[in-house]
Amino acid sequence: MPEEKKRRNTFLQGFSKLLIGICGIGALLSAFLCALCPFVNPATFVWTAFFGLGFWIIFFANIIILIVLISLKSRRTLLIPILAILVSIPGFIKSYSFGENKHCEAQIKVMTYNVGVFRDYKNHSRSVVDVKKSLVKFIKEHNPDVICLQESGKWPRNTAYEFSKMIGYKYFTYNVKNGNSYFSKYKIENVDAFKDDDIRRFADIKRIKISKDKNFYLVNCHFNSFGISKEEIEYINDTKNIVKDSEVYGKSVISKLKRGFERRTKSTNLLLKNLPDNMQPMVICGDFNDTPLSYTYNQMLNSGLQDAFITNSRGIGKTYCGALPLLRIDYFWYNEYIEVIDYKRIKETTSDHYPLIMTFNIKDRIEEEQE
Repeated sequence: MPEEKKRRNTFLQGFSKLLIGICGIGALLSAFLCALCPFVNPATFVWTAFFGLGFWIIFFANIIILIVLISLKSRRTLLIPILAILVSIPGFIKSYSFGENKHCEAQIKVMTYNVGVFRDYKNHSRSVVDVKKSLVKFIKEHNPDVICLQESGKWPRNTAYEFSKMIGYKYFTYNVKNGNSYFSKYKIENVDAFKDDDIRRFADIKRIKISKDKNFYLVNCHFNSFGISKEEIEYINDTKNIVKDSEVYGKSVISKLKRGFERRTKSTNLLLKNLPDNMQPMVICGDFNDTPLSYTYNQMLNSGLQDAFITNSRGIGKTYCGALPLLRIDYFWYNEYIEVIDYKRIKETTSDHYPLIMTFNIKDRIEEEQE
């Protein structure tokens, strides 16, 4: 009996090692595809882009596989998750921040927030009026100098004016085509910088006049979302639906994801080509609907812009608080003439996005040239 039990245990252990090893190979391949995401244009080959959405799931899966293999004393297959984790390091650096806020005074505070057309995504019984009232209270509490809203709706001028009065901001402007709005304590100047009208579907650019000799460009963006419905998100999150109703939702989800990746790649190219003089202070913010493991993010990074979350925050910093997990898709980008002092994500969950607040100084050009 003891020998039979020993053989059974040996068989089970061997089978477990084999099973975990197979899972490890799958997780390793996924990690490789994640690592390729930033460098593969979705317009050329879209399928790698899908893996960027699941970076953290793949990363944690490889850690769990490593721990299990260590507990099973499987030395031969340990290399698989170790290699996967090593391959994931560049993605980890882009997705997890070790930055710090600076302990000094800042001149300017800007907030970006996708307000989801003023609907409470958790409590659908709340009216638009109630949501706006809570937003007014939130704005007064944090008191930003300039506010960039996305999905603020195609409100008439008098409605925007009333909202501006409620929050106590003198200047405001909005784009009825894309739902982007600005509210500011400082003067907002129009900038005729975009040479291509297509860009106005997702981005706006203004010059914020701080004083006679201090101003900065502020670009407010809302890139195409995936357009996935609530029912389709429930389908993704429910493993029972992997087979059931796949014809109804499965193909629809994949086609929407594919179309979203391709559109955002075109939008990023268009934005970077149409930006104004890069020798001036510039902040680009908004809902980019793409993660740090995306071709979009890599394009922004390669243009010389910096991600304020990476330079001035800590942790994973997810900005999407909807059903899909650990997605950081809202950003503050800035150029070399901006000194970021503080970056905060506020856990306000009325919308399915968290608001972000960045405080910063505009660098003195004379000091910059001396450096």
